[in-house]
Amino acid sequence: MRDRSAVGLVAYRHDRPASAIDEYSRHLVDALRMAGTAAAYEDGGLSAVLARATPPRWILLQYNPFSYARWGFAPRLVRDALGVRRRWPCTPFIVTVHEAWVPVGDWRSALMGTYQRAQLRMLLRAADGVIVVRETLAADLGVTCTQIPVASNIAPVAVTRPAARAELGLDGGLVVALFGTGHPSRALDHAEAAIAALASARGGDGVCVLNLGRGSPGITAPPGVEVRTPGALAAADVSRHLRASDVLLVPFTDGLSTRRTTLMAGLAHGLPVAGLRGDNTDRLLLRHADATVMTPCGDPDAYARAVVALAADRARLRAVGAAGRRLYERHLDWPVVARMVIDVLERSERS
Repeated sequence: MRDRSAVGLVAYRHDRPASAIDEYSRHLVDALRMAGTAAAYEDGGLSAVLARATPPRWILLQYNPFSYARWGFAPRLVRDALGVRRRWPCTPFIVTVHEAWVPVGDWRSALMGTYQRAQLRMLLRAADGVIVVRETLAADLGVTCTQIPVASNIAPVAVTRPAARAELGLDGGLVVALFGTGHPSRALDHAEAAIAALASARGGDGVCVLNLGRGSPGITAPPGVEVRTPGALAAADVSRHLRASDVLLVPFTDGLSTRRTTLMAGLAHGLPVAGLRGDNTDRLLLRHADATVMTPCGDPDAYARAVVALAADRARLRAVGAAGRRLYERHLDWPVVARMVIDVLERSERS
């Protein structure tokens, strides 16, 4: 008999100074609690879960292979998952897959991808349910999945754009935001092409770039363009910078998708988002074409032209930002995510 009063656990192995999945996990616990579900966060992974004396009501593991071992080779995680099944066979065990395996690009990635695929297959065999954060991942896994997008890790602060600009000492020029690390999945050449085109169209001193995020990479900008790289900021300060911006550049080599917390941050702030349409772009985003601006992956010039055209049209900037905010509220915000997660947990409890 399951203890209906027990607390459910969102589990992840957090061992880095900054991790979007760690932040997501903490926000998810808060959202589940707000929805009336008893939940707690265990950031020591399944090993820490197994060290508990009593069984949780359910376990929701957040999976990215590189979070659990160097090179993403994590046999201990599979062992712990099997340990959960043996010790608490009646406890629903759900796995949320944020990243499955590395794409094949050379012999090293082919080797890593091979053992990561086998590892994930074994992990999912121990699970009662599987959640994926982007649509195309379900087809890659080849198992029954529920797609639940991530939501924004950055809560919008209550400040107007003029007030945010005044606080940050920004003038009336165009403010372009970038947000994220130097991960290879970011098509920074597209962002740089767009910034150069904006500088050409408006004059270098008419463009300011806010290069946001802990570990944000350096970018090349034309003379006269001010680039601010503030480094690690509190969430409220990140929000203030987003509030001060006119457009957010989010080009990823695989396209915009519902697994990208940077995309969600832009949509949550009603900030016009310019991204790429690629292999991993979800149908939800394609159906709401008015909520973002997307150009095909691999064409920096097309991306630059689209960003210049967007920035030149104030009415369109407002319209895209408003449509993005509506999309976020209806399909992507934390209360929506929490309800979808609870539905998965309740189905697993009934099975």
